[in-house]
Amino acid sequence: MTAAENTAVLDEMFAAIDAMNVPPGYRVEIIEGQIVLNEHRAVHSTIIRRIVRAVADARGHDANILWDVRVDFPGALNGYAPDVALVRDGAEEDENGSHSYRDVELVAEVVSRGSRRDDYDAKLRTYALAGVPTYVIADPKTAHVSVHHAPKDGAYGEVATYAFGADVVLSAAGITIETTDWPRD
Repeated sequence: MTAAENTAVLDEMFAAIDAMNVPPGYRVEIIEGQIVLNEHRAVHSTIIRRIVRAVADARGHDANILWDVRVDFPGALNGYAPDVALVRDGAEEDENGSHSYRDVELVAEVVSRGSRRDDYDAKLRTYALAGVPTYVIADPKTAHVSVHHAPKDGAYGEVATYAFGADVVLSAAGITIETTDWPRD
């Protein structure tokens, strides 16, 4: 399937999802062709907000930071809505108002009850394949943050793990995130 065909199918799938009247508090993504709904809970939202704040503090309040905004990634029907995505300066939206995955320089996912498998498996592979320079997984259940850097040949070459309470250093992005007061699940 070509990229244009992939986007057209994803557009149709998201239109069908919009017609389903998904309840508030849920995020919808398409992961490897499957529609996935995950509930946003207070712990999840708090960590997302703190990551966004840290990225904005480091990059400036005009930085192009997205949260829960669709970005189509390579592979078979991957219409993700990353918890947090930093788009490179100067990146332009396409005619539909979307950003290319090629312009994403950082993705952070906060693991929820229903997203564990996807965040550690499918998304890890997809973000590496897409060449996203930094992928952060914040896991309130284990109280750890893993930072994946240096994607090459569909895998990340470097991984650093931090316990909640430590400063998480995203050296490739020039960002440090304080996790002292992050909530746990």
